Amino acid sequence: MRNTRSAFPILVACLFAACSAPRENPPEYVLPAEWEPHGAVWFSYYGDVTDTVLDEVVLAMDTATLVVCAVEGDSVAKSIALRWDSLGIPRNRYRIELLSDTMPGPTVRDAGPIFLRQRDGTLAVLDPDWNYYGDHANIIESPPAVLAYEDSFPTMIARRLGLPVVRSNMVIEGGAVEVNGAGTLLQVEAVAMQRNPGWSKDSMGQELERVFGVRDIIWLKEGPVDDMWYLEPRIYGNVFNQGTGGHVDEFCRFMNDSTVLLAWPDDVDLGDSSQALTRRRMEVNSRILEQFRDHDGRSLNVVKAPTPDTEFYKHRIDSLRDYDQRVLVRYADLHHGDTIRYIPAASYLNFLITNGRVFAPAYWHEGLPISMKEKDERVRAILQAHFPDRTIVQVDPRAINWRGGGVHCWTQQQPLVME
Repeated sequence: MRNTRSAFPILVACLFAACSAPRENPPEYVLPAEWEPHGAVWFSYYGDVTDTVLDEVVLAMDTATLVVCAVEGDSVAKSIALRWDSLGIPRNRYRIELLSDTMPGPTVRDAGPIFLRQRDGTLAVLDPDWNYYGDHANIIESPPAVLAYEDSFPTMIARRLGLPVVRSNMVIEGGAVEVNGAGTLLQVEAVAMQRNPGWSKDSMGQELERVFGVRDIIWLKEGPVDDMWYLEPRIYGNVFNQGTGGHVDEFCRFMNDSTVLLAWPDDVDLGDSSQALTRRRMEVNSRILEQFRDHDGRSLNVVKAPTPDTEFYKHRIDSLRDYDQRVLVRYADLHHGDTIRYIPAASYLNFLITNGRVFAPAYWHEGLPISMKEKDERVRAILQAHFPDRTIVQVDPRAINWRGGGVHCWTQQQPLVME
């Protein structure tokens, strides 16, 4: 009988060495971690109430970071320049990119350029497929000119910057991507599968490894319930929301290459059904994170952050509004004039990291429970502990939350060229 016992340790050692050995050839492209140096930060400006939130961010931006405004419409561009002049923002601190005179565009994070770093330290732009957050009906009904504009958004920016384009047939939205800069990528299974019918998880994993230069992918299951997919916005009963369906930047973020921050409703909040539903989803995600080991056998440190207090807003259904039309088509038990309760896509984890700042959400103001102020302070302390060399700047993101996102969704970092 062959003696396999003595060979087993050798086999294990060989397998471990093969898994942990560095790649013979570095990847052609990598997606830098968000805390790596930026050359610029891109902003989505629409000429509406969300602009006031972004103005706060621009005013507090570190002087080492160029602000690039992606706008639709010459009138919006002119109003931004006039407003920033009045706010005392020097014109050498920003650049305005007029994308289109007539067409509204998606957010620069989700459908805009995802900047990659090439082997020689220069940049390239990823232009993946785009299907309007998996809204296949919208794709069919939208005018071809609008679809062509949205689908070419990253390539248009790449051409303006003189950067090469990396193409992918997979739908990859920027808010659904989170990396640690050391070969690990966070993905949300529910989002990726919904956006890419016909793709298997293995085939998506191979494509993500190719375009982002990662070696490990953590497949989280679902996002929080206050980021429901906007075509199926009912959370329970008469409580509704509109969002992306679970982008990772709403609930799980890297703070360094071995530490993740996970949204975690406090025990005292679990009497709220939406918080309880989110907690159950996060418990599943927490187990996945805690069991993960990367290609070098390293585990992750999982830090838990509170979720904002749920704020309910009464909303009367009006069949003339686009959102309400979708609700009425989807749910036969609702009618014009009915009142529903709406909660915005509020999250402490939709923060933006820049060269010298972390722009983080804060929700408390006079008249709200002190518990919300305490949560704001807890999140600030967590971020300051993990980003000691950056200033934590807290802004109220509610105006953007109403649109289904946050400050991170409305922005996109452009890494510094490292030649």
